Amino acid sequence: MTAPRGFVLVNALVLVAALAAVALWLLSRAETGRIQTAENLQAIQLELYLDAYENLAITLLDSDPGAVDHSSEAWARRDLELDLDRGRVAGQIDDLAGRFNVNWLSNPEDTNRRTAFMLLATGLGVSVSSAETIIKTVTPGGNRPTNPKGGVPENPPGGPVLMVDQLPLSARDLALLRPYIAALPGDSRLNVNTASAPVLSSLLPGTNPAALNALLHDRQAQPFTSVQAFIDAVVRRLGAATAAEIDENIISIGSAWFAVTVMAELDGQQATRRAVLRRLPLPAGAEVAYREDDW
Repeated sequence: MTAPRGFVLVNALVLVAALAAVALWLLSRAETGRIQTAENLQAIQLELYLDAYENLAITLLDSDPGAVDHSSEAWARRDLELDLDRGRVAGQIDDLAGRFNVNWLSNPEDTNRRTAFMLLATGLGVSVSSAETIIKTVTPGGNRPTNPKGGVPENPPGGPVLMVDQLPLSARDLALLRPYIAALPGDSRLNVNTASAPVLSSLLPGTNPAALNALLHDRQAQPFTSVQAFIDAVVRRLGAATAAEIDENIISIGSAWFAVTVMAELDGQQATRRAVLRRLPLPAGAEVAYREDDW
């Protein structure tokens, strides 16, 4: 017996609807895959932008192997920005040896540097208790306080830190201190050619601000070409008594440690990188010691 035409038509419509649903599902899966592929390609391209700037930083540092590092050199430019198709990449290189090394504080017998750090931190608006906590954190033997920024509560043994973000600081205090401190090997030296006024002032206690500005003006006109040249300038501008307090074992006129900060943008998506470069003598040259990306 032949099925009624209406029944056949209904079955056909059901089949067409099912096929349409399957087709729609396949198209949806294909579109999702296309979007994911596009996002993956975009992420890869952003990472290539970050890599390119990092390699540019290495090239700039390797092309300047001299013993003197100062803020007028090519690596210190602040206009290294490039507009690209559908985006841009920008960044800067900072001399970490121009900052106060918090790992100097790990020596409990070095009271001079601890005093200098207290002057620096409190002068920037950090409380005495927070500054003392930092000193306690990097001192071997005890336990580090729990970091208030979150994460798994830990009390690892005290001692030198790899990065300043390991310090138990509030977001406010970290923002105040970050431009002026670094976490470097304990035997690193301060580059007096790039050290900021607050850092220099902390290591030269009792310095008259006007006299310090005169010293910085001298440095701007002619970077110090030797430690002795710096000491002579301190004698001239700040006096022999201040110069006599300088620990020549912690100062230098060059650097082996630099921070690279990069921001890449593509079609509205951004990625940033913070990398620490260690510059070794050629032919080894600069190399990445630490890198952190944020998407």
